[in-house]
Amino acid sequence: MIEGKTGLRAVVHKTGLVVGLGVIVTAGVFTYLFSQITWRDVGQLLGRIDRQLLCFFVVLSLMQHVIRTLRYRLLLKSAGQVVSLGRLFVVVLVRSFCVDLLPARTGELVYIYLLRTRLGVELGAATASFALAFLFDIMVLGPLVLLAALSVLGSTLPVPVLLGGGGVLFLCSAAAVGLLPWGLRIGFRILSGLGRLPRVRHFIASTHRQVRRARRAGVYGGVFGLSVGVRLLKYGSMYVLLYALLKPVGYALGELPALRVFLGFVSAEMAASLPASGIAGFGAYEGVWSLVFNLLGFPAALATTTGVSHHLITQVYGYSLGLLAMLAVLLGRSVGRAPRKAGG
Repeated sequence: MIEGKTGLRAVVHKTGLVVGLGVIVTAGVFTYLFSQITWRDVGQLLGRIDRQLLCFFVVLSLMQHVIRTLRYRLLLKSAGQVVSLGRLFVVVLVRSFCVDLLPARTGELVYIYLLRTRLGVELGAATASFALAFLFDIMVLGPLVLLAALSVLGSTLPVPVLLGGGGVLFLCSAAAVGLLPWGLRIGFRILSGLGRLPRVRHFIASTHRQVRRARRAGVYGGVFGLSVGVRLLKYGSMYVLLYALLKPVGYALGELPALRVFLGFVSAEMAASLPASGIAGFGAYEGVWSLVFNLLGFPAALATTTGVSHHLITQVYGYSLGLLAMLAVLLGRSVGRAPRKAGG
């Protein structure tokens, strides 16, 4: 009991430390950014936004969530779990909400929790679908970073670092997909040799079994294709939103090279994924966005204003959608039995 309380205190202490650092990061970054711009500048940019392009952003964003849902459903079906597409879509929306809200992408784990408790999916299948989708997301991101790095050759950006980073993302994630069953098997054997943690051993064995089923089902090609769709729709929607902000102030599409702009998006996202990136994602995201877009040729004030405005819209939109989905989850009934088996 004493050890349990000590562990709980350690968790609370670490959580408090991360939250405290997040507050400091958010306050520090926004103090610096708003020494260069004002909230009035942000309000003017938001007030002049192109409404038609804003609606197009929403459409692309929803399509991204649909494709993400279809990818999870394909992985779950390969593991023998058939779930309602509509209910899975709601779970995906809640997952996206929690990823934006919680630090270091810990919100991803909400997907596993909801599949298990609300849809009755077997834990190993839920974990396998999460792990494979996550790895394929990174695998697709690698080549996109490589292409974007090639588009900024000769610029002030660290192109060799970008090229190396893109290559590492692709190779490591591809290797992880191939070696995942082997790694799970090794972990199971180590714990079995120690004769400890029987529940953890059962969980690892179940996840290993479901990963192998997915590979034998031959769904990896489909998962890769759907992952490409997720990435293109995600960054496509972000591009459309940026253009919606900049078109009224005189920017044309030709002044927003897609691959260069993509680097700004990815850099800001990676900064927001750090453990102490800021409160609910605000802070490091805007700071890195401002820096990278300035290096890409945007005027400093506009780079900062678009960073704040763009992130504000995506967060308000994402939180609104996520809260509605969470309400649907809370009002819906839990599944007390396992979902229908594939082929059954």
